[in-house]
Amino acid sequence: MSVATKVEHLRHEAKRVGQTPRAFDNWLPLLREMAAERLGRGRGSELTFRTKAGPTLTVPNVPGARLPLYEQYADDCYRLREFLAPFRGRPLQVLDVGSHIGSFATNVATLHPQARVECYEPSPESARYLRRNVEQNGLTDRIRVHEYALADAEGTALLDDNDGGSVHNGLMRAEHRLVEGQDALTDRHAVEVRTTTWARAVAQSPAPPQLVKMDCEGGEYALVYGSAPQLWDSVTHVVMEYHPVEGESWEKLRAWFADAGLQVVRHESDRPGLGTAWLTRPANDRKDG
Repeated sequence: MSVATKVEHLRHEAKRVGQTPRAFDNWLPLLREMAAERLGRGRGSELTFRTKAGPTLTVPNVPGARLPLYEQYADDCYRLREFLAPFRGRPLQVLDVGSHIGSFATNVATLHPQARVECYEPSPESARYLRRNVEQNGLTDRIRVHEYALADAEGTALLDDNDGGSVHNGLMRAEHRLVEGQDALTDRHAVEVRTTTWARAVAQSPAPPQLVKMDCEGGEYALVYGSAPQLWDSVTHVVMEYHPVEGESWEKLRAWFADAGLQVVRHESDRPGLGTAWLTRPANDRKDG
């Protein structure tokens, strides 16, 4: 590891330590247990985060599982309050693609009491924690869990899974992961998961989806390109992470969304092929007027 990388790593660790008391009520035991994991003494343990925003979430005590808690409840990585503002006082149907352990879904359901969320998460371990977190927050009537990956066809696919509830689990293509990653190298293995399509997800939604969140480690390209543009007509807001996948590009994906009527209103990227984008449909093009 280079000196610059070490310095950046230390800065990141210091940031997380500082954020923990501001985002979580039980910050002291969290810091203690995370320190133990870094020293090799927390393997196999769990952490329960009591967020100041309300939800309580339980995750494996590993970096890849803890990350979404900090992204949602400390970083506000999707700027949710701002993004949800147009729906204030109105019912909201959300489709969450790549739900992991439920950080986003519980956050949306807490911030917007009239929101209903359909969650898609293919990893068996992550889906188990997702269901547990939905239940322990009393949200089973508003959040449904589907243990599927969204793709361009119904069937099965291989998932590079580390059994740790990680945000970095990812679908595979020709025995290789769509998006390369270095987390949990000693624990990772391929598992067969079920896939379904955007068309089926929309058909199974209790109401036409209006807001879509996507973070599916490279799976976004096949799922989008395998869908019919008209099936996105009800969607007025998208927040998504896109990833570097061989043969794919954000520019092409952005153009597809533009043809479907969804325009980028904000974009953040700190490296080629990886970023977060917010898209909306112009008000005069919306089916609900």
